[in-house]
Amino acid sequence: MNTVINLKSLTAGLLASLLMAGSALAMDSVAIEEHMAMISEETNQSDQPRVEALEAQVEKLEELIRMMIEEKDAGS
Repeated sequence: MNTVINLKSLTAGLLASLLMAGSALAMDSVAIEEHMAMISEETNQSDQPRVEALEAQVEKLEELIRMMIEEKDAGS
């Protein structure tokens, strides 16, 4: 039960982060897909418990979003 709540919280946090990025998707979509696939693969191969691995994945995806926003801001 607690794991389900954690997963829902992580998912909601990730979706909120992605929504905040909005127009920051000016970065090459192929590069984004490759980076996200790499993050997912690292999560799947992790020896950490599933919730901890997902928390790490969310942090990496948030970092990717921040990087995209910074690149967009630098280009403006």
